[in-house]
Amino acid sequence: MNVGPMSGVTTDTLKTQGQAINPKDMKPGDVVFFDTYKIDGHVGIYVGNNQFLGCQGKTGVAIASMAKGTYFGERFNGRVKRF
Repeated sequence: MNVGPMSGVTTDTLKTQGQAINPKDMKPGDVVFFDTYKIDGHVGIYVGNNQFLGCQGKTGVAIASMAKGTYFGERFNGRVKRF
């Protein structure tokens, strides 16, 4: 799959590509979406155990929790894509 130059890839681009996956069927490597400052405003790579790899303003590139009750857990919108 070609999504174009990486400098031009946005969450809006990614959400239109790949195969939609039910959240209960997520596997490491799937792309997960969060409603932060807008719908699908943040994206990360699922690593398993309710965690994802992302780039957050305060921590930089890091593994973050998406468990219920956490910042990203409350913002996970259920959109999962597999590439």
